[in-house]
Amino acid sequence: MTFRTILVDLREDSARAARIEAAARLAMLFDGSVVGLTATGTQLEPFRGAGEDAGKYAALAAGTIRRLAAEHHAVLQKLVKQVGPSIPARQVLMEAEAGWALATEGRFADLILPALPLADESVPAPMAKAAEYALLNSGRPVMLVPGKVGLHVPGRIVIGWNGSREAARAVADALPMLRLASRVSIVVIATGEGESDDDGVRLTTWLASHDVEAALHVEDGGDPDHALLRVARDLQADLLVAGGYGRPRLSELVLGGTTRALTRQSEMPVFMSH
Repeated sequence: MTFRTILVDLREDSARAARIEAAARLAMLFDGSVVGLTATGTQLEPFRGAGEDAGKYAALAAGTIRRLAAEHHAVLQKLVKQVGPSIPARQVLMEAEAGWALATEGRFADLILPALPLADESVPAPMAKAAEYALLNSGRPVMLVPGKVGLHVPGRIVIGWNGSREAARAVADALPMLRLASRVSIVVIATGEGESDDDGVRLTTWLASHDVEAALHVEDGGDPDHALLRVARDLQADLLVAGGYGRPRLSELVLGGTTRALTRQSEMPVFMSH
């Protein structure tokens, strides 16, 4: 697997420029292309009683969408070409909510770069937001890129390992980046709930079979929601790789505590798979 098609959310937020530039750098590194997504939201049909005003409503909505799409397209092309003039970049316009659009279009991409969850403050914090919906529903890895730090690849990568299916999926999905990293560290937070040094050693062996040399770090105790970020910070990580866990509740997607903590931090880029 490699990252040939990189889907990036074009919604405006404080991290949009860093997100698009990261997508362009990855496309250049892996000889791929960037697909920019403009999600317009669901457009309501004018009700029958609107009469002659129905046409005005429709024209107003269409004009708003055209302006939004044009602005997104201009930003996409400008930022991608600044990274590399020859990087292919195109725009996809979807009449859907951002989470659903990212998950649906993301199934035809190798990696999704959504807007940070903090951009969706209208959604209650415990409920899955657009980025998290894409993580749990697309079947593809996602990368969250904070605006203040951007993405530096190849660089120092930290793997958050707890032996779970989601963590195993994330490591396998991240292999193209791990092979290029200047340093790979495996971090196990020992909470007494199933993590073991042996699992970390076995992961080190498996990575070596894929030409990735990794060092194992085992941290005793501590709150896993914050300990992983603390250790990654101490190791000067440029990218954190971790599994993303969620489950259905009350017809919504509710994230596990560590996953929610990782998606809402702004210190470093995070690569996650479910």
